[in-house]
Amino acid sequence: MASASGPPSPVGTPPTRDGAAAGEVPAQSSQPHSDLLDRPAPADPPADQIPAARPGRPQDGHASLPRLPRLLRGRLPAQLWERHAAFLVVLVLAVAARAAVVWTYRPALLYYGDSPAYLDQATRRLWAGDWRPSGYPMFLRVLGAPDHLTRLVIVQHTLTLLVGVALYATARRLFERFGPAAAARGRGGWPAALVAAPALLAPWVLDLGQFVLADSLFGTLVLGGVLALAWPGRPAGWRFALAGLLLGAGVTVRTVGYGPIALGVAGTIILVIGHHRAGATSASGATGASGASGVVRAVRVVAPVAAFVLAAAAPVVAYSAWSASQGSGFTVSAHSGFFLYGRVAPFADCDRLPDDADLRSLCDPRPLAQRGSPVTYLWPDDSLLRQGNDLVPPGREALAGEFAQHVVRAQPWMMITTTARYLGGYFWPVQYETELTSRADTWELPDTTRNRLPDGQPHATDGYFAVKDLRDGPAAVLSFYSGLSYAVMPLVGLGLLAGVLAGVAGRIRGVAGPGRLFWLAAGAGMSTLLLSSLTSAFDYRYLGSVIGLLAAGAVLGAVALVRVLRARPADRFHGGIL
Repeated sequence: MASASGPPSPVGTPPTRDGAAAGEVPAQSSQPHSDLLDRPAPADPPADQIPAARPGRPQDGHASLPRLPRLLRGRLPAQLWERHAAFLVVLVLAVAARAAVVWTYRPALLYYGDSPAYLDQATRRLWAGDWRPSGYPMFLRVLGAPDHLTRLVIVQHTLTLLVGVALYATARRLFERFGPAAAARGRGGWPAALVAAPALLAPWVLDLGQFVLADSLFGTLVLGGVLALAWPGRPAGWRFALAGLLLGAGVTVRTVGYGPIALGVAGTIILVIGHHRAGATSASGATGASGASGVVRAVRVVAPVAAFVLAAAAPVVAYSAWSASQGSGFTVSAHSGFFLYGRVAPFADCDRLPDDADLRSLCDPRPLAQRGSPVTYLWPDDSLLRQGNDLVPPGREALAGEFAQHVVRAQPWMMITTTARYLGGYFWPVQYETELTSRADTWELPDTTRNRLPDGQPHATDGYFAVKDLRDGPAAVLSFYSGLSYAVMPLVGLGLLAGVLAGVAGRIRGVAGPGRLFWLAAGAGMSTLLLSSLTSAFDYRYLGSVIGLLAAGAVLGAVALVRVLRARPADRFHGGIL
């Protein structure tokens, strides 16, 4: 449940029931706490120390506003505009961008090949043993998507809008309760709007929302789960259960969701223990606690963690039981060995394999420089795995899993270095595309109806997009906008690194670091990229599903580092999410 005291009211409102004037910063303990716990910031400076407005400039800034903000201001209540001006501008742009995407690419973007497989499951028969988890086909069936693709993409775009609004609300509440006073009040809420803007406006978010693919839904579930954990206030079982349920459902959509779940378990434990330690410290001068009160405290620590774990396990266990009932094993993915084989085949050293003819039949004898990408070992009929068959021959998939395990054990350094290259590629300032990666332009808003390559080219076996109806003019503009995504990725990487440095520097200087929203958002995003890089391949669709989390973390991390380095001695053990 949320904290007993809500966010400060606008300046000038009457005192609260607790006697503090609305807008004041709550009282705080001088004891250091965990960096995941947000602490109140110093109070505002006295009124006589606040700089006066510049001569000749209207104090409300109305006359200097661009046309769109002036138009919005004239049609919105004054209080709403003053508190949320920056975010309202971002939100209007986000809605307009989604409307343009829906209008330009009709009825939806299809990816060959996952989209037909998803639609086939939703139309005919759901089954747990598919190559991909069946959570998304269930979602398609609920929406009647095979017959209503436009409805599907509108729902997907709406969900990304909603979690973007939730991200702004979470950041705003954390800023108001624990951040700088100038960020908490006035200036139209621009700091929180800056945190939420990438989740609403990033081209990859717009692109995946228009695809018949699981990635947009997966990103929505993970971001929603992170925000449920990051919402300020004392740990609440229902909120942690909601977070667990969303993250657990994400696993049934994309199995890389195991990364955010692991991060969520760790974050839940840290938040709960830190909160109760802080409460015990503040109450240390009170009367001695009885044995019963110790039991109560233990229950209060265990209950939120148990709520998260049980809620996260519910969809995963239910799906696994369904899979077992169909003979595919108690698992969400019955084909993990299949995909891991594709991951290691491009660098497998045949000489390090056991002297087993069947096992060695899966090893590519060509030099490493002549080998293809992971997909070339999985899907073509003439691959070593399929041996000229449309389907994988019986026993070959289990053999591929055994092959992958041998390679990982024999060549761990290759696994580490290739994973590091994949992770670094996501933060490269231009398209990161090699013979071992997927095509980058497949995940850009297109200006053509398909991007299928002719046979014989290095990426000819990759999937490709297609759209039935495309409007050329808007498509050209959207495609140009989409191409700008790569240039900002080094800044995202630097922002995430800045947040980590802020945490370390904060510990050294006795100042609060970036706080819970940074650690949870950055951790969930990076764990998704790490798990996909380890077990599958490099693919920008993984980045697109979590770019809202990573970019929000980058903004928080960069500002946190500046604040930690500029902190004065009086600010020690103060601060909040920044």
